[in-house]
Amino acid sequence: MAPRAVHSIRHAEGYHNSEENENIPDPDLTPQGRSQCAHLSTIFPFFDRVDLVCASPIRRAVQTALVGMEPYLQSGGRRQAGHHAQRHRAPTEEYGSVVDFQRCQDTYVDYDSKEGRWAPDGNALEKRALELRRFLRDRDEQEVVVVSHGDFLHFVTGDLNEDGSQAKGWWKNAEFRSYRFYPVEHEDALLQETDESVKMRNASGPGETKGSGTNGSP
Repeated sequence: MAPRAVHSIRHAEGYHNSEENENIPDPDLTPQGRSQCAHLSTIFPFFDRVDLVCASPIRRAVQTALVGMEPYLQSGGRRQAGHHAQRHRAPTEEYGSVVDFQRCQDTYVDYDSKEGRWAPDGNALEKRALELRRFLRDRDEQEVVVVSHGDFLHFVTGDLNEDGSQAKGWWKNAEFRSYRFYPVEHEDALLQETDESVKMRNASGPGETKGSGTNGSP
């Protein structure tokens, strides 16, 4: 049975955002980014419903998950790194047993190569997005949080125009939007934003009109 909700979150501000430098390898969150995560932990309304937190296995995404989802994680909730949105390896020794990197180590050993399936082009992003949606749809958990990257989340959620450009505005740092699988049995595991999410997003104003980076990991 497919999860009834997928709560997607863009990572908070990293140093590559604040310095507008996409060449910084695996940047950490800035102090502002950590403040964004702390704020997220106070406004995210679904902690009592979440069954699993997944994050792209790089520092800014993992750090966003650890700080932003702290109320859930403090309750003993499950957390996992290693979906299909990553670029750089976050060493397991930094987080110990706090984060489960098993999926990265056993299945996606070449995920930081930026070649083939991990290339930062539209076709590769679409394929990884499809893999992630199917992975999430086939899990037993009912509500899942996914911390990822602005560009990639548009591919995951299907918020793209016919020409492949991004629709519904760029994701703000630490912004969350909620989706459900609809139709549930569709072979591509399509996602549809929930009415509740649309209302909350509209109430907070439109998303950013531009983003940082075009390689799937802004």
